[in-house]
Amino acid sequence: MTSPSRKIKRKKKAAAQKELKKKISLFGRLGDECDACQKPFDKKCKEHAMTWNVVVRSKENIVRLYCPDCWDKARNLIKELENDSRVQAKTGR
Repeated sequence: MTSPSRKIKRKKKAAAQKELKKKISLFGRLGDECDACQKPFDKKCKEHAMTWNVVVRSKENIVRLYCPDCWDKARNLIKELENDSRVQAKTGR
């Protein structure tokens, strides 16, 4: 009979392997271009791998890829919208 701690370790290891398989399968869905501007993405380029942004929606099995320029534009737009909504909330509009 095995000890309870060993069973727990095996269960955790199995869960981690299952999660890794799921992430690897989603990596296969990674596109070859930015989803916003269609700029080409080189999967073998270390600079692209370090600077481009990947958004994963596991439940929907969706993987989206964004270049740094599009990512920055989106973040700036979100900040502007947040600031506008705060101003409107303060003025009562």
